[in-house]
Amino acid sequence: MKKIILILGLLLLADIFYFSFVNQGQSLVLNYKPIISGFTVNSGIFYLIYGFYGILCGFLLAYYKNLEFKEKIKKLSRTAEKSSIESEENSDKVKALEAKINTLETALKEALNKK
Repeated sequence: MKKIILILGLLLLADIFYFSFVNQGQSLVLNYKPIISGFTVNSGIFYLIYGFYGILCGFLLAYYKNLEFKEKIKKLSRTAEKSSIESEENSDKVKALEAKINTLETALKEALNKK
């Protein structure tokens, strides 16, 4: 699965380069109203920059999800540790009670034998 994802990623990156190369030489007029009213850019460079912009966006979203999964794993491991500690405590309590019962049984047998 990792190899397929790597191959698809490389193919998409090659596609970005090819698309920007094919559209080299054409001009685009871009408007970015809050900052710049209008400017002319070579379309090949624009597509290349936007391709990298998309790659960065995808990386950041994947990194966010990765961090989210790591947090869930930590929570689940803490829960598992707590439950294992509780089960160990319960088994220790059971062993202590069994030891007390055995002590009382032997004391009772000795008391009955003395009578």
